[in-house]
Amino acid sequence: MDAKETLVFELKKRKMHISTAESCTAGLVAATIVDVSGASEVFEEGYITYSDRVKQKVLHVPREVLKAHTAVSRQTAEWMAKGVHTVTESEITISVTGYAGPFDAEDGTKAGTVYIGTWYQDEPAVKEFHFTGDRKDVRMQAVNEAIRFALERITQSE
Repeated sequence: MDAKETLVFELKKRKMHISTAESCTAGLVAATIVDVSGASEVFEEGYITYSDRVKQKVLHVPREVLKAHTAVSRQTAEWMAKGVHTVTESEITISVTGYAGPFDAEDGTKAGTVYIGTWYQDEPAVKEFHFTGDRKDVRMQAVNEAIRFALERITQSE
């Protein structure tokens, strides 16, 4: 079994649900999870919150957080993971925010910088990544790491 199949299996075994909030991956994490047969038993909702306005409106990421830290930050990833938990009440959530490139951002953020957040058992966790490759490569690496991170969170709590 690969990571996405293992994640769905473990969620089913635990009778848990998962939801996503994605920016730079634009729904690819959700699509990857639902590619697995039986995912309908565990996947609840997925939000593409590409703009700051939608991050605020849907996930309740404070404007002050976005202004002080930008959308591509540890703080925003944490708020996104918490926000999607608040909206969906899923036992575990995944958030992804980053800058896929191909060039560095105007604010100096390096292309390939991605923050992946999870919310599990009322605790946030965020990892920072610096992926390489073109936009598609960066986005797919982020998807794979997001799946692994969620799996890590639910299996390490045993």
